[in-house]
Amino acid sequence: MKGKYFYLCAALFALNSCTNEINEEGFVDKSNAISFNSYTSKTRAEVGADVTTENMKNDNFGVAGYIANNNNKIYLYKKDNTDYKGVEQKWNSTSNTWEYKDLGDLKYWPNSTMDFYAYFPYSDNATFAESNASGDVMTIATICAHDVLFAKATTAKIARVPLTFHHAFSKIKKLQIEMPSDGTLFKSNCQVEVETVEFINTSTKGIIKVDNKGTASYTTTDPNVTFKEDLTSSPVTINSTDNSKALIDNGENAKGYLFATNLSSAATNNVKGTGKTLWDGTNTSWDEGKTLETLGQVCLKLTCKVWNGADDNKYYYVGNDATYGEIYIPIKAKLDSDISADKTALLAGKRYTYIIKMKDNVGFTDEGDPILTPILFEVSSVDSWDDVTVTITL
Repeated sequence: MKGKYFYLCAALFALNSCTNEINEEGFVDKSNAISFNSYTSKTRAEVGADVTTENMKNDNFGVAGYIANNNNKIYLYKKDNTDYKGVEQKWNSTSNTWEYKDLGDLKYWPNSTMDFYAYFPYSDNATFAESNASGDVMTIATICAHDVLFAKATTAKIARVPLTFHHAFSKIKKLQIEMPSDGTLFKSNCQVEVETVEFINTSTKGIIKVDNKGTASYTTTDPNVTFKEDLTSSPVTINSTDNSKALIDNGENAKGYLFATNLSSAATNNVKGTGKTLWDGTNTSWDEGKTLETLGQVCLKLTCKVWNGADDNKYYYVGNDATYGEIYIPIKAKLDSDISADKTALLAGKRYTYIIKMKDNVGFTDEGDPILTPILFEVSSVDSWDDVTVTITL
């Protein structure tokens, strides 16, 4: 029996490296092991749905650790050729704890404070720097097909390292178009048919980098990949009869993610954004020939048709019978009561619902001019009477 224990001990030593501790019965002693607790700071998205602390347990996260008094060298990691990778943590429903998926990755506490960097989901394959003394530590190449979470924790020896995860993306939760009954468009029976929806000058593909302080930033792809929903197979029509429609309704599904747009020079919600400006609906300060597309301003773009009149007597404002045209709609809050940080930029960890009320207009051109310009009149003058005197002498 002792021979069996000897071979078991040898196998575990080979699996866990010299940093692991085996007790006399041949089992790993975890009393000094580095272990983790995981938390999400808000409800956000996982591969299949918005993440909560509970449903995060359906997937795994990765984590790497650095020793503060050892030149900030990486200590908890896996090596993949020349790349440093995080070790995988999975939820154990029996013990109700996060555990190492591969026992061979387990490490024990050194006599030092440590810095930990984590990401979710593990399948995103983050890479780590050899040292976290400065600069970027964790790098994740990503597309916004699901939410990406990240965390940093600094602590001395503790039973379980608490990891609070932050959210790398912003999210478009819902876009709804309404034609209010008190507006002129409703009363005139104007109709809008939408084929595609795009939030122009946003980004949905690139690299997320987390620096040694735990702040995320982006490097976007070139050319830019914007957030877009294609409704070609089933275009949506809004009119005075059916006057409220959802063009996008992502709810808590894993859809609608895009890079935050706040300034790249300062972090909001632990993320430095792309620095793109949300359009406020004005064009008075634009140089001649400038457009929303060329200025790089973030706004809503609808590929659509806009018309009035019955089918046998349609007159189009945008597009025609055969083709769709384009309209642009600002998404930046303009009212003083509405102006707050999370309404003038798209921030990480925020889920946005936009309600567009087409009361007296449907949107703007690429040059920032209103689509519907009413035919209006003014009286410039009234011809004065010319007096004519006719004298007839008989």
